[in-house]
Amino acid sequence: MKRLSRGLRNSLLLLLAGTAAGMAVGLYLTRDIPEVESLQFATPRQMTRIYTRDGRILQEYGPEKRVLVRYEEISPNFFKALLAVEDTDFYKHHGFSVRGILRAVFTDVLHRKARQGGSTLTQQLARKYFLTDEKTLVRKIRELILAVNIESRFTKQQILEMYANKVCFGGAYYGVEASARHFFNKRAKDLTIPEAALLAGLVQRPSYYSPRSHPERALQRRNVVLARMRDTGAITPAQYEVFSKAPLGLSEAVVEVQQLGDYVAEQVRQYLEDKYGEEQLYERGLQVHTTIDPALQAAAERAVREGLHEYARRRGYKGPQRGEKAPPEYDGPDLQPGMRVWATVTASAPALLSLRLGSRQVEVGPEGWKWTGIQHPERVFQPGDRVLLDILDPGPPVKAEVEQAPIAQGALVAMNPHTGEVLAMVGGYNFASSMFDRALQARRQTGSAVKPLVYATALTGGKTLADTVVDTPFLFLTGRERAERLCEEGYLPRDFDKDFLGKITYRTALEHSVNIAAVQVLDEAGYRPVMENMRLLGITTELHPYPSMALGAFEISLFELAGAYTAFDNGGIYVQPRFIQRISDADGNVLEEVRSVSRMVWDPRVAFLMVQAMRGVVQRGTAASLADMVGNFAGKTGTTNNYTDSWFMGFNPALLCGVWAGRDDHKPLGSLETGSRVALPIWRRFMEEATRGQEALDWPVPEGVVAVEVDAATGKRATPGVPCAEVRTEYFLEGTEPPPCTEADHFLLRLPHFLQSYPVTPDLALEMPRADAAAWASRYPGTVAYDGGTRLMVTWGGTTFPVRLVLAPPREGPVPQAVMPGLPHEGDVACGARTKYIHEDR
Repeated sequence: MKRLSRGLRNSLLLLLAGTAAGMAVGLYLTRDIPEVESLQFATPRQMTRIYTRDGRILQEYGPEKRVLVRYEEISPNFFKALLAVEDTDFYKHHGFSVRGILRAVFTDVLHRKARQGGSTLTQQLARKYFLTDEKTLVRKIRELILAVNIESRFTKQQILEMYANKVCFGGAYYGVEASARHFFNKRAKDLTIPEAALLAGLVQRPSYYSPRSHPERALQRRNVVLARMRDTGAITPAQYEVFSKAPLGLSEAVVEVQQLGDYVAEQVRQYLEDKYGEEQLYERGLQVHTTIDPALQAAAERAVREGLHEYARRRGYKGPQRGEKAPPEYDGPDLQPGMRVWATVTASAPALLSLRLGSRQVEVGPEGWKWTGIQHPERVFQPGDRVLLDILDPGPPVKAEVEQAPIAQGALVAMNPHTGEVLAMVGGYNFASSMFDRALQARRQTGSAVKPLVYATALTGGKTLADTVVDTPFLFLTGRERAERLCEEGYLPRDFDKDFLGKITYRTALEHSVNIAAVQVLDEAGYRPVMENMRLLGITTELHPYPSMALGAFEISLFELAGAYTAFDNGGIYVQPRFIQRISDADGNVLEEVRSVSRMVWDPRVAFLMVQAMRGVVQRGTAASLADMVGNFAGKTGTTNNYTDSWFMGFNPALLCGVWAGRDDHKPLGSLETGSRVALPIWRRFMEEATRGQEALDWPVPEGVVAVEVDAATGKRATPGVPCAEVRTEYFLEGTEPPPCTEADHFLLRLPHFLQSYPVTPDLALEMPRADAAAWASRYPGTVAYDGGTRLMVTWGGTTFPVRLVLAPPREGPVPQAVMPGLPHEGDVACGARTKYIHEDR
């Protein structure tokens, strides 16, 4: 009995020891084992990922070239080939295959070395994501545990999807999508059976079977996969006989698919590389959350692309491309309406143009090139020429039009003016062809787009939108000591329109972008206050106190100008634009939170007045083509000398957008290609899509602003009994309301522009020196006649009428700015002013 008792006790001790040992081994094997819930549709954590504001992946950077796709975006041919060669029991096992393990053990024992893997796809996935490739028993057991966990957490379809995006196919190409583009110039969903078999065969030894380096090995391996597909019933024996004789069919070109937000992603990449270094960027898995709205980004890219093509067509067809520099023929998949692709001419006839798009044949009739004005296509298009086609219908048959390749570039920045968050940014027509970011890196002259900054400074100094200037030739002296010196270099701005408007309000001058008036406003506001405000608005370019500053003669980036406009749309507060929200490391630790710098620049009331003035630009000014848009919008056009740069800056209460268009070589866009003709249509195309369905918000009227009914022509308060051509509501800072309109105000407007700078007496007579009257009659004999007395005869507006004069004392000092240089005035000092003529357009 004692002996039995001792044996039972020993057995229990052994059982307890075995249990403890088993638990210890189990704890050792499962120590730090990863949670498979972290296994997502994504690339390894060491990839730096850039996200949109809603969490979509915008771009990835790392040592691996990879394009993520969903299960349904991968050809079934690939999965059939993969399972045939790697895991025929995939749909039967739950993470590992007993039969596969026994087969591997038997093979290894037979050959006395490890040759047969025996791993299922799930085990391979666990190893590739979480483990190393070391061949140890511990790693193998951990792999089995992870495989079982993965199978219990994910569906078979999810496992295949993750595997297809993870596996390496050679070189830096990871994932079936990137590899399909690299080897076959097509998408993964379009892989044929032989192509799918080739890729599936590469999984085992990508470098050894590389079709680029070792085509014979690759062909042999592909046929092994095809044979396995035949044996498993994935293809028929007849198919095997055909496919095994097919060539590899590798493509020389790679499908270059422009991804959403390429320019934004590149700016983020440069920032990360500069601040955190290459190793952190490419190997440590930074996570960057941007402010980009993917829907608005897509709309912005479409707007820029379509606007540039619209402009290119307007400038006429430039002919096909030929020779060594001709773009490659498109041979990719997925033709979609609106795509523009290069095709090769195969034949041309008076009524038919035949072209090749890879394996597709395209025929274009006369309607397809009608816009070009070509009468004899057989004289223009030759076999072998490359022609850009606009795909109307991918067919079959393919329907297309001849398209003009872009001859200019464009950029767009859209942002929330209250937070500074950039919601969309486009730096050019196509990132693949040019990485230069014209939204951030390019500095161009702004033309009239900078005028609101000048006018706002003037309003800050006490002026109102109803104050007046005279649109008549002015000579502005540009020397630093012009107050003391009489002879200086002269600056004579010109307007877009040849007819001078005479006395006009600030509002009218801004709405119609009158250049002479803008320089006068700058002169009255003061150069230093304008420059100081520009600095507060985030403009970093070098500024000089010259009259041409009012016309945007300095260079600035679209990004900075968009930021400057936030102060108008945001109640006077400037908000620095930003496109990064936060940056985290691979473990989610926040490294950097980005906040916009903000500061008050304008009095909120001044900002409101400027918004109202720029609403006038849209309603009846240089941007009047936008007047039919649904909603409340304000903005300003801009064009530089010789039509080199085209701008439009516009906004509603919730969204601000700036657009630039021009050529990288600074050549002119062409005659009359103004901001309202090139940049504005791009802006409209974007904003209509961006604001579709939104509530029509309006800007609230700040306290201290009053509305007054004014005579639109004079800016004075509308008065009963005094005829006004148009009465309009104007806004004023309380206490700056204008006086009533008088007959003298309207009398002045009947006169030629060059006489409207002179004062008018209550009984409607002009106060003018005798010498001035004689000078005007001498310069404009068909308009002014003067007999030396107290009356002028004026012919203007289709009628001739007398104007009484009150002779003022002779003038002393230099020629007044309101008079053209060279006129003989009493008291003038003879000197030859050097005149610089500047013609800036709208």
